[in-house]
Amino acid sequence: MILFAYAGNMNVDEFAKLVPSAKKIGVAKLPGYKFIFNTTAPDESSKANVVRSLEPNAAVWGILIQINDEERENFFNPDPVTNDLELELVSCVTQNGITYHAEVFTAKPHAVNTHLLPYDWYHQRIIKLTKDAELPKAYINQIIAMAFKKDPDEERRMNRQKRFGL
Repeated sequence: MILFAYAGNMNVDEFAKLVPSAKKIGVAKLPGYKFIFNTTAPDESSKANVVRSLEPNAAVWGILIQINDEERENFFNPDPVTNDLELELVSCVTQNGITYHAEVFTAKPHAVNTHLLPYDWYHQRIIKLTKDAELPKAYINQIIAMAFKKDPDEERRMNRQKRFGL
C-alpha cells in the first residue's frame, strides 16, 4: 500500500519503528483537501486532520510512503469503537507530476471538533516536520499562521518539546 502521510506520520524513521517496510517515495500533494487541526485528542487539544475542500486551489502537502500490505495492522486498527481514524483512498501528485493512488488518514465524524486548538508544542512539531520534509515554503507558512494554544500542563509541554527536539 501507499500512504499519503501528513503531520506526525511524515517522520519516516519514527514510522518505520511500527512498520519496518516503510520507504519514502517522495513529496506529494493531495489536491481537493485542506489541512486543519480538528481531531479531538484526549488531552483537550486538537490534532491534525485533512478534509475535503471546494476551494479551487486547495491542496495538502505531505509525503508518500510505500508499505508492505502485511504490515498494515501495525499502524491501523479498523475497530469502529476504538479508532477515531479511517483510511480513505485518494489520488496524490508528486512534484514530478506523477500520480499515485494512496490512502490517507482522516478523522471519523465523531472525532471532529470545532472548538479546540492544538497545543503549542504540537504546532511546533508539525512545522518542524514540514520543514524537514522540505514541503513548499508557502504551505509551511500557512501552517505557521494557524492558531494554537499554550499547553497548560507545563511538565507535559517541556517533555514533548524535549522529545521532539523543539
